[in-house]
Amino acid sequence: MDLKSGYPYWAVKSGLMKPFPQLRSDHRCEVAIIGGGITGALIARTLAGEGMDVALFEQRDIGWGSTAASTALLQYEIDTHLVDLARRHGEAQAALAYRACVDALDELRLLASPWRDVEFARNRSLYLASRRRDVRVLRDEHAARVRHGIDVEYLDAARLPEAYGLDAPAALLSADAARVDPYRLTHRLLQRLQREGVAVFAR
Repeated sequence: MDLKSGYPYWAVKSGLMKPFPQLRSDHRCEVAIIGGGITGALIARTLAGEGMDVALFEQRDIGWGSTAASTALLQYEIDTHLVDLARRHGEAQAALAYRACVDALDELRLLASPWRDVEFARNRSLYLASRRRDVRVLRDEHAARVRHGIDVEYLDAARLPEAYGLDAPAALLSADAARVDPYRLTHRLLQRLQREGVAVFAR
C-alpha cells in the first residue's frame, strides 16, 4: 500500500469504475445532495426510497474523496462512550443510540448483499486502553454495554499478549463489527439508483 502518492487506496485497488455524466445544463429536483461519497449515496437511497425526486452532485469522480481513503471498518461505537452518553441524556436514550448503531451493521449487510465485489464481511474489533488509568473506564463501559445486550468481552492486560501480541492495560473485544469496500459500494448503490431514475452527476 502506497501511503505517499496521494492516490486513495480503495480507488487504486478497485480501479476507476463506471463514469457518471457531467452536469451540462440546469437540473431541477426536489432534493439536491452535494457530495458523491458513501454518505451521499446512502442519503440518496433513503430519500429516493421515500418517493422524493433526488439528484446527487459530486465535483470530482464519484467516491474519490474521503470514501476512497476510508479504513473500511464498520464499527458501532460512536465518539462518546455509552456511560458518558448516559450521564448526558439518560441511560435509556444512550442505549437506544448504541443499539441503533449495532443494528445498522445488519442493515448494511443486507444493503451490500447483491454485490459480492464490495467484499462485505463481519469481523470483530478491539478497543485498547492506552493508559492504566483508563482501565476503570473500560470496565464501566463493558458493564454498561453488556447490560444493554451488546456482545462485548473485557480483556485484561494478561490476556492481550497471548491473544493478540499486544501490550496494553486492557481492551474491549466487540463481536459486532464489519468491513466493506466503500468505494465500490458507493458506485454500486449509485449505479442502481441511476437506473431507477435518480440523477447522478460527477465532475
